[in-house]
Amino acid sequence: MPSETLEGIVLRVANYREHDRMLTLLTPDKGRVDLLSRGCRRPKSCLMSASESFVQGEFVAYRNQDRYTLSSCSIIESFYSLRLDAYRMTCGAYMLQLSQAAAHPEQEAEALYELLTACLHRLCDNTDENPLMIVNGFVLLFAADNGYRPRLNHCVHCQKEISPKQGAMFDIIEGGICCRGCAKGALMRLSASQLQWMRDTLKNGLDVPAVKEDKTLFEVLRRYVESRLEATIKSSKFLP
Repeated sequence: MPSETLEGIVLRVANYREHDRMLTLLTPDKGRVDLLSRGCRRPKSCLMSASESFVQGEFVAYRNQDRYTLSSCSIIESFYSLRLDAYRMTCGAYMLQLSQAAAHPEQEAEALYELLTACLHRLCDNTDENPLMIVNGFVLLFAADNGYRPRLNHCVHCQKEISPKQGAMFDIIEGGICCRGCAKGALMRLSASQLQWMRDTLKNGLDVPAVKEDKTLFEVLRRYVESRLEATIKSSKFLP
């Protein structure tokens, strides 16, 4: 059987039989890929270090019909420092689980792969940066990449333009902000700084200065994205 080299990030590991693991990768070209890592749980296995969550590498695997079996891996980045900080590791785990929920087999995921890689590096390298704001940036750009970019300039009901100076109410169901006249039901409040941060991040990317109200912003973004995925991400119960 010919081998394939898959660049990817390990999103999930699951012990299988006595010494094996099933790995779920996010790859830029093939989206989500499941592969078997045989014998990786043996003490002297050369696959042990590659068969862990967060590992980014070039995975050489043999394909038999729809199943991949790992033969070797050249590790690009292990993101080891995440394992030394429980909260940052939880933030990273949330991003991995969100990526797993959105990625599909045999569907290109280059934008998601690049976003996840960039945010994991920020979690590891930018120790002075608020980790929850890194997650907030990931979730917002994740939503835009997956086709449900929130509408943040006009009321989702009456289309009235809304200035960010006074903030706004966010309608999870409609996927955007609404004016005071249309604000009804169980809506979530966005402060002026939160709304401006969201607009700036969608326009300029991850380097927008953080806001102080990181926890309430995470709750808005989490509920919005998980409602679109129709899934509850388990690690969110440990955040913010």
